[in-house]
Amino acid sequence: MARTKSNEFTIKSLEEADWILKEMCELESKIEAIDNEADEEIARIKKTASEEGKPLRDRYKSCVKAMEAYARYARGEIFDGKKSLTRAFGTFGFRKAPDSISVTKETAGLLQKCGLEQYVRTKIEPDKEAMLSLDDETLATVGAARKQKEDFFVETKREQVNQDQLRQSA
Repeated sequence: MARTKSNEFTIKSLEEADWILKEMCELESKIEAIDNEADEEIARIKKTASEEGKPLRDRYKSCVKAMEAYARYARGEIFDGKKSLTRAFGTFGFRKAPDSISVTKETAGLLQKCGLEQYVRTKIEPDKEAMLSLDDETLATVGAARKQKEDFFVETKREQVNQDQLRQSA
């Protein structure tokens, strides 16, 4: 079996850990600067594309509206019993849209009053946040358990690195 060398390195002291934290601060600053520059460039490109494309998108929408108005006006003569018409540069016509139901805020209650509960959706799920207040015995009774874990974290102090860099450049 081939041995692979890890890219990780071993920290042997708190001083080395301090140097790593400092390096992490510097890396975060550089990454943030790169990401900010990229975000600004992306925003500029999107804005340009939006501005340049607006007249084209507006014209496209008006073409669709004109085609729809023509199709509705001349429906009887151009479709000849069909729902769509294929031409040299495309097809246009009418499709059956899926049926939909419009409801009011009262519809669910009225369905229940009329004995039509099978048409009312009810989602029942445990409220895990509220369950945090239950004791472990009660949780066990309802088939639940409290989970506790520790997550490792690193919080850098970038402002300290910035102050060090300012002192070095002065």
